[in-house]
Amino acid sequence: MNIVIVGSGFGGLNAAIEIRKKLKKSPHDVIVISEKAEFVFRPSLIWLPFHKHSTNKFTFPLRPTFEKIGVTFIEKRVQAIKPKQNHVICNDNEIIEYDYLILASGASPDWARIKGLEGMSASVYDLSSALQTGKKLEEMEEGEPIVIGVAQENPNPGIAYEFLFELYTYLSERRIKCPITFFTYEKELFGGKGTEPTEKLEGLMREKQITYHCNVSIKKVDDRMIYLNNGKRLPYSFLLVLPPYKGKEYILSSKDFKHENGILPVHETLQSVQWENIFVVGDANNIKGTKTGRAAELQGALAAKNIIKQMQHEPLMLFQHDTLYIMEIGKEGAMFIMNTSSKQGILKWTISGMMPHMMKRAFEKYYLLKFS
Repeated sequence: MNIVIVGSGFGGLNAAIEIRKKLKKSPHDVIVISEKAEFVFRPSLIWLPFHKHSTNKFTFPLRPTFEKIGVTFIEKRVQAIKPKQNHVICNDNEIIEYDYLILASGASPDWARIKGLEGMSASVYDLSSALQTGKKLEEMEEGEPIVIGVAQENPNPGIAYEFLFELYTYLSERRIKCPITFFTYEKELFGGKGTEPTEKLEGLMREKQITYHCNVSIKKVDDRMIYLNNGKRLPYSFLLVLPPYKGKEYILSSKDFKHENGILPVHETLQSVQWENIFVVGDANNIKGTKTGRAAELQGALAAKNIIKQMQHEPLMLFQHDTLYIMEIGKEGAMFIMNTSSKQGILKWTISGMMPHMMKRAFEKYYLLKFS
């Protein structure tokens, strides 16, 4: 029996490890297909443009990791899925057959969804864009207007807040003063995560004299201005906007999937609503809530467990969403935000300072030591 996983980020890596661990002595084959040869601990990308980290500190090659646990690794790009035939089609037209499939390849920034945005915004979504953003920052001059924002429908606004405060610290250390404006579609700063994170962020904005706008969306962008739906026009020399997401091209080109802009609907078991032997984890599915590496990791492990339960004709487990988030806030350290269910109801807890920052650094080291 072939269990195929498309994608090798937090979701795909943990799904492969969980399945191989549970089926250690079985004849079933576990296959990971990914166009990326290395794992990137993506939460650390935020430090790369500010020269606070080097890529060799938070990446490792995937093949040795998979070989060590008996997982076949195929370094190719997926071109299409044919769920009626149980086929994964690679870019060289190789066909990989599966009995169970986990789609864990995430989503992509949909720059084209907002008029004029494509090509105008800096990015920290991958290694190359984060390094390129670092080069732009080196050219920053006194007085240049900066705009940082979260576009409508983006599922992970925390990245924008992190970049905002890391950038403020970066400029302050270089004694460069620039007017900074922040905007978000959220009704309040980091809305929905509790009053403490919002109040902390509001205080930081006031202290650092950062102008901000909540509950707004982008109408259009040109090479010098952002136009918001509240009538505000924000001039910029440097722009970083988190755009909406779209699914991967192989989903968009696969005719047998119902999807919304490439994002696949799933049950709470993480099964595709159409195909019971396909599970979708992380940014690729339509489960509500902040899309983070932790969410993808938990979903990857759950999808693996549910495949084994399905093989054994046992009831499947449901995904329980919670929030466990560490947000960098520049020289003040970081905020640790937890919203989770308990017998007493929803437990909400927020702490800030250098301790959460040290926790994130420590977790990065632990993760790489554990899996590399």
